[in-house]
Amino acid sequence: MSVPVLVLNFGHSVLRSLSDYTQAASEIYRHYAKGYNIVAVTSAQGDQTDVLMAEARRIGPGDEAKNLAELICLGEKRSAALLALALERVGAPAYVRQARDLGLRADGTGANARLVDLNVEQLLLDLKNHDIVVMPGFVAIGDNDRPALLGQGGADLTALYVAQKLGTRALLLKDIDGVYQHDPKREGDAPLRFGAISHADMESLNKGLIAPRALAFAKKNGQNIELGKPGSPFVTEIGGKTASPTAPHHARILRVAMLGCGTVGGGVYRRMNENKDRFDCVKIMVRNVKKYTDQGMKADLLTTKFEDLLAAKPDVFIDVSGGIEPALSQTRAMLAAGVHVVSANKQAVAAGGAVLDQFAVDHNAMLEVSGTAGGGMPVLEMCKRERGRITRVDALLNGTTNFMLDNISAGMDYDAALKLAQDKGFAEADPSGDVDGSDAAAKIRLIARYGFSKEITLDDISRDTIDGFSAAKFNGRAKRVASCWVDETGEFHTALRLMDLQKDDFLAQAEGEEAHAVFTFDDGSQYRIRGKGAGRWPTTEAVMEDLYTISAEIAFS
Repeated sequence: MSVPVLVLNFGHSVLRSLSDYTQAASEIYRHYAKGYNIVAVTSAQGDQTDVLMAEARRIGPGDEAKNLAELICLGEKRSAALLALALERVGAPAYVRQARDLGLRADGTGANARLVDLNVEQLLLDLKNHDIVVMPGFVAIGDNDRPALLGQGGADLTALYVAQKLGTRALLLKDIDGVYQHDPKREGDAPLRFGAISHADMESLNKGLIAPRALAFAKKNGQNIELGKPGSPFVTEIGGKTASPTAPHHARILRVAMLGCGTVGGGVYRRMNENKDRFDCVKIMVRNVKKYTDQGMKADLLTTKFEDLLAAKPDVFIDVSGGIEPALSQTRAMLAAGVHVVSANKQAVAAGGAVLDQFAVDHNAMLEVSGTAGGGMPVLEMCKRERGRITRVDALLNGTTNFMLDNISAGMDYDAALKLAQDKGFAEADPSGDVDGSDAAAKIRLIARYGFSKEITLDDISRDTIDGFSAAKFNGRAKRVASCWVDETGEFHTALRLMDLQKDDFLAQAEGEEAHAVFTFDDGSQYRIRGKGAGRWPTTEAVMEDLYTISAEIAFS
């Protein structure tokens, strides 16, 4: 299966501070979850380039200094590394590549070099092996194998050049959600917004929104550009014919109630507070209010009663608790009230069955469950998108188990590996769900439902335990593989098996808490995805992706 590629450019206006890299990682993850491989092109953070230029002018011979590019490119390289680190934290696969690695070459060595080549084969290989490639913009390799700069707004040009060479889309991300009749931050009447605008009309309205050289490059090559803002579902398409401008879209802030505030819930609460322009956490149900007020949370935000969550009249209910009941009944109550639901509670959603999805439809509410399986690996999104074509799924669905098996295989005994997993927050104090396979089995039920339209019970799934596991009998790499498949007769099967995989097997290459999955389709093609399968931030990101999905559907007027 050919995987579509999307080029995203993060301008300096959306990378102003360290927290903006978390937002950028979320933007990348949302597109990755939709089935794209991503090339992310970074600008330097905020005014970093200006700071470096000032340093160069203070100590060097001037703007034409032969070694100027060696200093200035540090801002873009730093920015690319920070974005890759933010992606790594949320469990998304990411790989930093420099201009030299990718054969991004330019004529000249000064501040306005011209791009002339890209090693497309190398970039496609990196995408195949890593799914997400992060690269600095603004800099290429010029004459005499020296760094060369691409002029003001050179990251825009880098993104468009890479997209043109790959024959794919480019989305330039700025601090504004499209092209307006004039700057919407300017005093006076609010301007209208263009959904589509021609290259020529864009030239007259540009005012520095896109680097002029980048816009001229797109116009010369007949290349359409998408321009938008992180977190917004709307873009302006630049190229083609100009459409009549319309009133801009404004997002209302969604009221959110949450069940649970543990490891994942605390991460979700923190991320919502970083996105107060979109989400307002109005009430959280916990077992012990004092535990959280001692941590600095406000008492009026917390409750021990579910009735208080309903009374808060939320737009969205998030379940980051555990167990089937009372969480399943509470989810049904919220859906019955027309409240949209995001659930990371795999046991409750698995037990709810397909009737829970239908219950949501019947009450005109959305039920989003990305966080129930895969962590930072968007396995259920893939199931929903390709249902009807999938004939087999083989996956590592429990990052805790994978982490333990790797450490045991490296010489650690079982008890020490379990304690280390608990110390790192991968395993609960009661690890039985991870060890006996019931956690992974619940995820298998979800894959069966969303990928194969099959309803199964836990008893339908044969499963191996890792309790007391020893690697002595394994010569390759020990992995516990979850599988769902349809055989030649059309019969459906599931299994959770300890397997001795060859070291070059894609599943075997998952390390520590990482998770890998292989989808096989009815035409014989395959699709591989990866990510971290355990930990606070990967599941938090999956929940946030679902929140943004709901916001895109209901929050914009």
